[in-house]
Amino acid sequence: MFSFNTQTKNTMKKLLNRYITFIFLCSGILFGSCKKYINEGPIDTPTTDNFWTSQKAAESGLAGAYGLLRSALVNGHSYYVFGDATANEFSNLNDNTAYGSLKPSNQWNFNYVPYQAGSLQNWTMFYQVISQCNLIISKVPNIPASTFTGDVTAIKNQMLGEAYFIRAYCYYYITQVWGEPVIVTEAYADPINAKPIARSTDAQGFAQAVIDAKKAISLMQYGYADLSKVAVQANRGTAFALLAKIYMWQKQYQPAAAAADSVIQRGGYNLESGAAFSNIFKGHSQESIFEMNMLYSPNQNEAQSGTDGIFAIFLANPFVFGKTTSWNVNTELVNNLYDTTSTSTDVRVKATFYGLLSNALMVKYANVVYQNPSQQTLPFVSNNMVLMRLADIYLLKAEANYNLSNYGAAVQNLNIVRARAGIDPYTLGDPTDLLYTIMDERGRELFGEGQWYFDLVRSRLIDDPNYPNFVEGYLTNRINNRGYLWPLDLRTLLPQDPLLTQNAWWSQNGL
Repeated sequence: MFSFNTQTKNTMKKLLNRYITFIFLCSGILFGSCKKYINEGPIDTPTTDNFWTSQKAAESGLAGAYGLLRSALVNGHSYYVFGDATANEFSNLNDNTAYGSLKPSNQWNFNYVPYQAGSLQNWTMFYQVISQCNLIISKVPNIPASTFTGDVTAIKNQMLGEAYFIRAYCYYYITQVWGEPVIVTEAYADPINAKPIARSTDAQGFAQAVIDAKKAISLMQYGYADLSKVAVQANRGTAFALLAKIYMWQKQYQPAAAAADSVIQRGGYNLESGAAFSNIFKGHSQESIFEMNMLYSPNQNEAQSGTDGIFAIFLANPFVFGKTTSWNVNTELVNNLYDTTSTSTDVRVKATFYGLLSNALMVKYANVVYQNPSQQTLPFVSNNMVLMRLADIYLLKAEANYNLSNYGAAVQNLNIVRARAGIDPYTLGDPTDLLYTIMDERGRELFGEGQWYFDLVRSRLIDDPNYPNFVEGYLTNRINNRGYLWPLDLRTLLPQDPLLTQNAWWSQNGL
């Protein structure tokens, strides 16, 4: 395990800024000229030999991979559009008129949205992350040991493990969103002239993510030597959590439950108390397993703008002074999911929502600070984007146990999360009702965390009319034909890889 001292952190910050600037310059050159290959930029310094030569350079390259992943998830508000807006959690997405097609009356027309939010049809930024990981995996083993401080083998293993984890997360996420990824696992010396590659199957995409997650597990350890890295740097527990989520898509429920157990029993994570529920999103909580660093700091600010950053879509007055537009919460769904009466004991209601009687806001990410506090100008949101946390894993294990007919164990897992929320334990009755309750609990617990749409699709409850919170407007024929996947912008992507094909549902419907 490795940690950074203050001098190293400052050096890395300067190097990383130059490095990421170069990444996007290279990407722009490539995407304007490449006619043969998909979307892997030559994400390297001007000459490979003069960059990948030291521990500091490797640390900077790894930080660059995390930074690129954060940019990919933030771009076009995509993380929350993909995982929340499509699950009917918000009734009004009024920061962009194109999002008006994301509603039951328009049958959730993904085809229309990208005309004003093109990033939602373009997986390029995730392939930039993958390309960076491929470079790290290729270059780090050959960096001279003399440039490292500490246990060289342990440091290199940790770096490689993080790169494998990030690549696993990207293939998992691409396969969830667009399906049938193009699988690239090597760093190309000449990416512009590399041969084009056809799309793989969903099964192959998830399988590649499993391979990478297992490799990450073998290279990393549990825990953190540097507390400033909690949750924002991957470790063995992070990789096991991802593995559990991938196995659920593969319907491999026994391995999913086992991977969840590795997180729960050996990861060192603990649920926050009900009273401290909001602390989860302030960063580095004891519950968080993996998150993107976006906290505000006057000196090294990684925070999102409070007016147009990714968290700002959820906020308006009184949380951001003078801001009047936001994504408004679908109060009908909230009232169906939660007990919102005056006698409710569910701590998540107050911690998650504001103003449920009219124009309700989702306030998980409402830790707003102003650079000019006296005049309330230049707002920033000092929250981290939490991608995986312990309550999620308890509920995944409950779902896995349900599918294994281990109903008693499923109820036990479910009730751990319900107890923290302050609501009554669930008593087993009809098994189908148990599945519905687990999925409702995921909806309650993970509202606005970019996940519930994928949960509903994966469990096939999204179009099940017997499930009380199925999402009206998704046609069964569309779901059967994988129309839950987003289309690709082939006008942009085909020049990069002529072997790409459109997702079948969208191709059949004129895209």
